[in-house]
Amino acid sequence: MKNIPQKESRYYPTFREFLTDVSDRYADAPAITTYLRGSKRHDKSFRELKEDSFAFASALFASGLNGKHVALIGENSYEWLVSYFGTAIAGGVSICIDTEHADQTILEMVQQADAEGIICSSALRNLCSTIEEEIPQIKRVIVIGGKEDDPESFTSFLLMSKDAEAQHRFSAYQIDPKQTASIVYTSGTTSTAKPVMLSHSAILSNAADSLTILDSRERIFNSLPLYHTYGLTCGVLCGLIRGINVCLSCDLKRMVQEMTQFKPNLLVAVPLIIEVIHKIIWSSIEKAGKKISVQRMIKLESLLHRPGVIIGTGIKAALKGTCLEELDVILSGGAYLAQNIAKDLLHMGIVVLQGYGITECSPSISCNRNEDFSLDSVGMILPGNEVKFIEDEILVRGYSMMSGYYKAPELTAESYDEEGWFKTGDLGYLDKKGHLHITGRKKNLIVMKNGKKVAAEEMENEIRKMPLVKEVMVYGALSGASTDDVKIAAIIYPDPALTENMSNYEILEQLQVYINEMNAKLPIYKQVQMINIRETDFERTASRKIKRQNIQENAQG
Repeated sequence: MKNIPQKESRYYPTFREFLTDVSDRYADAPAITTYLRGSKRHDKSFRELKEDSFAFASALFASGLNGKHVALIGENSYEWLVSYFGTAIAGGVSICIDTEHADQTILEMVQQADAEGIICSSALRNLCSTIEEEIPQIKRVIVIGGKEDDPESFTSFLLMSKDAEAQHRFSAYQIDPKQTASIVYTSGTTSTAKPVMLSHSAILSNAADSLTILDSRERIFNSLPLYHTYGLTCGVLCGLIRGINVCLSCDLKRMVQEMTQFKPNLLVAVPLIIEVIHKIIWSSIEKAGKKISVQRMIKLESLLHRPGVIIGTGIKAALKGTCLEELDVILSGGAYLAQNIAKDLLHMGIVVLQGYGITECSPSISCNRNEDFSLDSVGMILPGNEVKFIEDEILVRGYSMMSGYYKAPELTAESYDEEGWFKTGDLGYLDKKGHLHITGRKKNLIVMKNGKKVAAEEMENEIRKMPLVKEVMVYGALSGASTDDVKIAAIIYPDPALTENMSNYEILEQLQVYINEMNAKLPIYKQVQMINIRETDFERTASRKIKRQNIQENAQG
C-alpha cells in the first residue's frame, strides 16, 4: 500500500458555515456556471451564491416555510442549488425528487415526505399545481424560470427576503449539525425507492473526506442531476469547498456544446456519459486520419506498461477545439464501467477515477486517488468510513451515514447489523493494496440447486467483453418447480452499430459461438444455458442502473 499523504480539506458542521466560509475566501471568483440554451454563459460568484441562499432562507422565514419540508422538483439550475442551500440554512428539509419518475410516483413521494412547499421548474408547473390541489398541506408552489411579475415565480418569492423581521429571525437562528438537511430517495433497481435522511454534517463531511483523496483540478463539469447525492456531493460541494468553478449541465442534449465552451479539466459522470466521451475521442481520431496508428500505439504502450507516453501529444492535437481539449480526469460512479473504455481513455491522457457509494452514505464510501488508482477497483476507503465483510457483503459505518429512512424505523433497523454497521447489499473485497473491489449485489446472486452461488455481475463483465455485445443482464431463469432450480440466462442488447446489417438469427448464432467459447472454460454450474436478444436498450434508473427486477419478471413471463 502506497503511503500517500492526505490532501488538505475543510470540514463544516452546517451549510451556513460552509456558505459563509467559501464566500469569505473566494469572494467574487466564479462558483457556479450555467448556459442558457447551451450558448449564453451565466456565472455566479461565491459571494452571490451565499447572498442568494441567505435571501432565500429569509424569504422562507417571511412565508412561514422555515423549518418545513420543501420538495425540489426540477432539472439542474443555479436556482435549484440556491433553494437547496436556503432551505437547509432556514432549518428546513429539501426533498430531492427525481424528475424522471412517473407523475403519480412524484405525488406519492411529496406526500410521503410531508412536504409543505414545492419548488419546481416551469416545465413541471402543471404537475406541481395538480399536486398542490391533491395534497392539502402544500402551502406554496415556487416556480423557477417563471416570469418575474408572476407571484409564484422564484424572483417574486425572493422579494419576501426584504422583510426586516424575517431577516432578524433568520440571523438569530441556530442549526444543529445533526439536523436533517435533505431527504433523498434511493434509485433502487429492484424495490421501491426509500426516503433517506441526510444531515448537514453527514453530507459536508463526506465531501470533505473525498477531497483528502482527490485532486479537483481548476474547472469541473457536473453532468449529473443534483437530486442525487453523487451529483450534489461529488459534483458540486467538493468543488465549491476548494474554490473551484463548477459548471452544471442543465440539459444532457446540450452537454457536448456546454463542455466545448466551458473546457473542463474534470468531468463528474456515470458510465453512460463516459461511453459518449470515448466515442467522441475515437471519432476525432478517425477524422484526423490517425485511427490505425493510434491503435498500434495503444498496443505498444500496453506492452511497455506505459499508457499515454507515446500517444499523448498526438491525441491532444486531435482533440483541440472539442469539448475534451483540456479534460484529463473523469470521476466515474453509479454503475459498472467497462474496463476496456477506462484503459483506452488512460492511453489517451484521461484518467478515470472510479468510486463507490450509496445514498445512505451521503454517498461516497471509496474513491481512487489521482496518484494511486486501479482501473478494476473503486479505490481507497474514505477516512471517515470503516468497512468490514460478512459472507463477502460490504458493511459500512462512519459519520457520513444517514440518520435513517424517513418514518420507517423498522426498515432502518433492518438495514444495520447488531453492532451498528450498515449492510450495503453489495459484495466485494479489499486487495493487498487497500483497494476495494465490487463483485456484485447480494440480491443478484444466483443460488443453484446444489448450493453453488454465481454472481450475476461477474458473468456480465465477461459477456460484455464479447464482440457485438452492447449491454447484458444475467439472471437465474426458473427451470423447475422450486425457486433454486434455475439455469443461468443472459439477456443481451447487441451493439446496433456493429449489427446493423445482421438478422436476429445471425446475431444469435454469432453470440452463441462466443458463449460456447466462454462456457468451455467454466465449471458446469456457471455456464450460460439460455440467451435472449433485446432490440432496445434496457430500462434504467436515473443513475443509469438496469431495472433488473422488471426485466427479469417480463423475461420469465
